Amino acid sequence: MDTMELKLNRETLAMSQTILDSACEQSVEKDFVLPDYYPDIFRILKCVILPRIQTHSINGGKLSFDMTALIRVLYLSENDKRINCIEQKMNFSKSMDLQGDCTAPMVSLNPRCDYVNCRVVNQRRLDIRGAVSIGVKVVGEVSRPVVTDAFGCNIQLKKTPVTYPTKRLTAAKRITVIEELQLSASKPPVGTVLRSDCRVIPQEHKMIAGKLVTKGDVEISMLYSCIAPDGEESAETMKFTVPFSQIIDIEGIDETFTADVDITASSCDIIPKSEDASSMECELVLLVNCTAKKFESCEIVTDAYSTCYECELQSCESKLDSVGVKADENHTASANLSCAEGTISCVHDSWASCSNVTSRFDEEKCAFIVTGTVTFCLLGRNENGTPLYLENDAPFEHEVSVSENGCEGELSFEPKVSVVGCSYYLSDESTAEVKAELKICGEITAQKSRTMLTDLKALTDKPKEKKDSYALKICYCSENDDIWEIAKKYSTSISAILEENELTDEKVTQHGMLLIPLMN
Repeated sequence: MDTMELKLNRETLAMSQTILDSACEQSVEKDFVLPDYYPDIFRILKCVILPRIQTHSINGGKLSFDMTALIRVLYLSENDKRINCIEQKMNFSKSMDLQGDCTAPMVSLNPRCDYVNCRVVNQRRLDIRGAVSIGVKVVGEVSRPVVTDAFGCNIQLKKTPVTYPTKRLTAAKRITVIEELQLSASKPPVGTVLRSDCRVIPQEHKMIAGKLVTKGDVEISMLYSCIAPDGEESAETMKFTVPFSQIIDIEGIDETFTADVDITASSCDIIPKSEDASSMECELVLLVNCTAKKFESCEIVTDAYSTCYECELQSCESKLDSVGVKADENHTASANLSCAEGTISCVHDSWASCSNVTSRFDEEKCAFIVTGTVTFCLLGRNENGTPLYLENDAPFEHEVSVSENGCEGELSFEPKVSVVGCSYYLSDESTAEVKAELKICGEITAQKSRTMLTDLKALTDKPKEKKDSYALKICYCSENDDIWEIAKKYSTSISAILEENELTDEKVTQHGMLLIPLMN
């Protein structure tokens, strides 16, 4: 079978493929006995479980990751106004099977605490039970050669322009930053660290040959117990900014790529120095995950036929990623926290956290609706100087608009919601209104389904028979009929039909008659 007269041009397209989209659970159980140097337990203010991913890897068709669950308990002793804090870390390892090839994998792990119960067994012992769930998503890459052009055998091609990723690179790195923190001169010495939190603020991502340079700051918030100048038990807050800079080796990357860099804090440990109560050492661990894509444009062949020979076509239905659109928006949420134990005489700290974040696309509004829950917390004291802890959950909803020309295809948006600021004011003696400034960011992407030719053969030993002796035929058409399908039916070319009928549009604009030049 002679097919050598037909020459094909091909391009290799890189398409993303979801290998795993699931969730797993991990129970957290701890029978905790207080060390000798801790005071007895009289009342629990708050118990939390803070899960953090430490490392992840893919080997032999398995995804493995390590996670820590930090258990933190704030409590009071009898006849004592000091706020005590005990912490315990538990380590877990999990693995999940992957189905399919996992080239250039992009791993997303999102842990959250589902619930926690803390029961006081006696003055020295706690029974803690909880559960953590981890959302797991692994996206790999599939490379597929497709036909972009063909020559010879009087071949006719139907093409469509596409912008597609030609290459995708992924990298992950764990960064450890050790910094010495110093209290301001106006702050009393640190007794016990009651709470610490950090927020990563990326500043710059720069790509050079084979390397990604990332810079930014980590804003650390700390709440600690102390003795006020009047000798009373109190608590103070302090904020620090720790800069970081890291070079990540990514073979093949250069300035022609677009990079999506996700930096999360895996741990933030603040340890006061015994010799200097105003100095602390902070050990910060950051996880950097980078996905870099290189996009190009071309025309792909979606259908073909020859006016002279029968043809064999091989095609596939694939989804191509579009160039992502960055979303970076702000939202304000608020809630009232009421004290049932007298009045709020002072507030040591207020903070907030987000959970249960989801998004859905609303076609009527052409926007993603981001919803979730904000948990508002406040630590202070009542009129007797007794510590009090207040908490309340409030739902939030925010619209992220999508441009009209970006609404084509299968849209996806995985928002990352973080709290960038929290403030309060006392609306009355026993009620505080707490406001949280949320940052909603992420990348909106679209996947368009395309039928693409992967192979094309002109069967030169099967010429098309010429059934008619005339060179012109009349065809009656309806509005919006595709001239490509008409040309394919009569084994002629679109250009010949357009020229013969003095048309410019490849769709029939009105019901009527077309003159069809026959070529074979």
